[in-house]
Amino acid sequence: MFKFYQNAQVEKKSLVQKLKALHTAKNQRGMTLLEIIIVLGIVGTIAAGVVVLAQRAFDSRAISEVVNNTNTLRVAMKDAYQRAPGYPVSKGTSGDYDIVSIKDATNSTEAIARLVQLGKVTTDEALNGISNDFINIGAGKTAANQGAEPGTGETPAKGKSGYKGFVVELNGLNQEQCRSILIQVGNLWDYAAVGASAPSGVYTVKTVVDMTVAPTGPVLRSLGTNGNVDLTPDAVAAVCVDAPTNSVILGTR
Repeated sequence: MFKFYQNAQVEKKSLVQKLKALHTAKNQRGMTLLEIIIVLGIVGTIAAGVVVLAQRAFDSRAISEVVNNTNTLRVAMKDAYQRAPGYPVSKGTSGDYDIVSIKDATNSTEAIARLVQLGKVTTDEALNGISNDFINIGAGKTAANQGAEPGTGETPAKGKSGYKGFVVELNGLNQEQCRSILIQVGNLWDYAAVGASAPSGVYTVKTVVDMTVAPTGPVLRSLGTNGNVDLTPDAVAAVCVDAPTNSVILGTR
């Protein structure tokens, strides 16, 4: 009888231990497939938000650098060409340069190349970090009596003065970048316009830019009649296409 009692107690103790182990196993069960899917969804949403914020931060930095470069080029152009008869006309070949060829004074003759060659700006300051092209700079006409001999750039034609203004063109911009640059600095220049067919490697400024035209269409601000207007959000929102083919053209005297 006593032995039977002992065996019963052992069995009871074993059963209690098994019940405890089963209870522990239930409490430590793994995640279900549904729970895993929910967790992955949350992680994916967070990751997507981080990517968007990172892209915006990158765009903001790139735009700031490009804007700073245009201000540097503005000062450098006036300093380099202050004794020249006029500013040189662009042929739109700045996109063909690299960090080596832009220093070739014989074959690289665009204004942006001359600034680098003269030590007025560095290659980094001459670069559009958005399109990875060197910034295009060309002559701007600020009055009717200005003109140059064909093929001579800044050399004045007979009876006329050279071109007294110049423009800076930033190509390869998407819609948001294009509008952001216009809002930030458009009102600080005498002339502001938009080109819609200037992806990376391509420019719209390939001849002298007439900055005396009236502001209409892609020309938002100019030296023409009633051209000294402020670039409003409504005006800027009406330009720049939804593609990375925009260029912003900024001009000054």
